[in-house]
Amino acid sequence: MIYYFDNAATTKVDDEITKLIDKYNGEKYFNPSSLTAFSLSVAKDIQSARESVAGVFGCKADEIYFTSGGTESDNTAILGSLSKHTGNIVTTETEHSAVYKTVNYLKNKGYEIRFAAVNSDGSVNAESLINNVDENTLLVAVMHVNNETGAINNIGELVKKVKSKNPKTLFFSDGTQAAGKIKVNLANSGVDAYAFSGHKFHAPKGIGGLYIKSNAKISQLHFGGGQEKGFRSGTENVSAIIAMSQALKTASDLIKENSEKFAEYKTILLKAFDTLGDYKIICCDGSPAIMSVAFENIKSQVLSNILEQDGIIIGLGSACSSKNKQNRIMTAAGLERKYIEGVVRISFSKYNTTEETEFLAKKMTEHIKMLRDLQ
Repeated sequence: MIYYFDNAATTKVDDEITKLIDKYNGEKYFNPSSLTAFSLSVAKDIQSARESVAGVFGCKADEIYFTSGGTESDNTAILGSLSKHTGNIVTTETEHSAVYKTVNYLKNKGYEIRFAAVNSDGSVNAESLINNVDENTLLVAVMHVNNETGAINNIGELVKKVKSKNPKTLFFSDGTQAAGKIKVNLANSGVDAYAFSGHKFHAPKGIGGLYIKSNAKISQLHFGGGQEKGFRSGTENVSAIIAMSQALKTASDLIKENSEKFAEYKTILLKAFDTLGDYKIICCDGSPAIMSVAFENIKSQVLSNILEQDGIIIGLGSACSSKNKQNRIMTAAGLERKYIEGVVRISFSKYNTTEETEFLAKKMTEHIKMLRDLQ
């Protein structure tokens, strides 16, 4: 049996979502750009999916564009926002690598990259962020929920402060770890662009989306047949689009219920960890679905390998980075050196149970005590 606690990396596809995928790959497999009645029916289904996603996010359907996932959405929002060839971009060193590596690529192209300071939980320091914005700031990129610590940035307040200093600055947020986990209202937030990815909330891999505010000037990066209102050409991944829209609606409906369950799971783990001592919670009041913990004098990779023998899977940080890259996040957050090698990320989904969490707590404490005794 597998006890899976790495849901921030990816999630199991729901059985009903798998059935939807099979339906649109086997029965309704028609190209939505063709002009037959069958194809037009599929095109209507895509529009319904777009409207469903917009309903979850509190925005207009024509502001939602479907992509291949969070990385493409991040790249499109950043690269497409640069209408000028000079200027500065303000972000943080705790962003997902799809953002961090993109802005560093732009640094080599002549743009000035400014990194705002972050707090100990990995969230952005609001004062530092605003101080870095000036009349030449083209873009601010700050994630909604940190993918490694679970820290939540107050995007709405940050947008207001940035826009009050420079109304022309575009504000982009990677919402990959927020969608389906916390309530998101994009119209109220004022954000210009927002990325999300289906496989984080029980949809298949290879599908995501990008919200672009109606008046935001973000250029297309794909050229071809004119799909997605000409913004992202290429035949639509119909089955995945339909699947993602349904999975997002289901996840959104379960946010309150899941949050209560996850709070119970965190309490179970904290009680177990208190028997160990010498540990630190990276973020105390963040995403209900993520628990990031650092253990002194423990190598997280070794602990993970041992837990895997018990059928337990936990995370060591972003699955999109190599195992050493998580130090970028923790170093920026100011985590003491004695803890950095012992950071683990435990992330929950609706499929986790109290019994599984108790087993995780038992095995983690056993193995950590054993590893410390060996030192």
